[in-house]
Amino acid sequence: MNVMRRELLLALTLLPASRARAAAPVLTLTVLAEAFPPLQYETPEGQPSGYVYAFVQEMLALVARERTLQVGAVQFVPLKRALAQAQTEPQLLLLSVARTPEREDGLVWLREIAPYRLWLYRHRASSVPAPRSLAELKGRGLRFGVQDQSNFEAWLRRQGLGQPGDNSQIEAVRQNALNLRKAQLQRIDLFAHPDVSLAYRAREQGLNPEEFEPVLLIHELSLPLWLACSRGTDAALVQALQRAADSLVAAGRLETLRRQHGLPPLR
Repeated sequence: MNVMRRELLLALTLLPASRARAAAPVLTLTVLAEAFPPLQYETPEGQPSGYVYAFVQEMLALVARERTLQVGAVQFVPLKRALAQAQTEPQLLLLSVARTPEREDGLVWLREIAPYRLWLYRHRASSVPAPRSLAELKGRGLRFGVQDQSNFEAWLRRQGLGQPGDNSQIEAVRQNALNLRKAQLQRIDLFAHPDVSLAYRAREQGLNPEEFEPVLLIHELSLPLWLACSRGTDAALVQALQRAADSLVAAGRLETLRRQHGLPPLR
């Protein structure tokens, strides 16, 4: 059976330090994450990987020393689905979520886990001059590739792009990675992508990452990513998760895991 579908018992054989702990109920926790290499993703063999995934495994192991905790294998689901589940289900841990004003009151925020920078990219062979400001995006008949119902699509429309009076075209696809191939084929002029995963997604599509040029940072959508729990998650467990995460960061484990995944230091 695929390890991704098996239920795992994390805090296995640690003996209770007191009768109080022996009597404590077993807490369950479900881990949800959108695949986002190199933070968290499935390998071609179907195994979970990534530096945030590895950090969370260490965090849960620390919590297991003080609480009896049953954790299922991480479930890779679209972020929108994870956020929807978090509105109705307690005992959920979400990985790598942007802390936006719209989400602030809907989740319990544990700690910042990863930087996130969203850039506009173009193919280097494109005949369209690289825009250097938002003003240069409007009224030029540019073709934007977006993931359907993404934050980037909503951001474009808030700027008035592709709206009445503007001749931009917004073309949606189911998965953002498909926009890399469309850009290479000159079917779109620009697309947005996190810089940290562009190389991985390009190689996944059989493309050379060097073919793509970052041209404009979208500051409004470049927010740090957090670990978060759903509302209603056991308060003592939330505190234990926060303590464990803080202690690992203080010990340098997050930096070490980033380095092991080929990423530069956070500072």
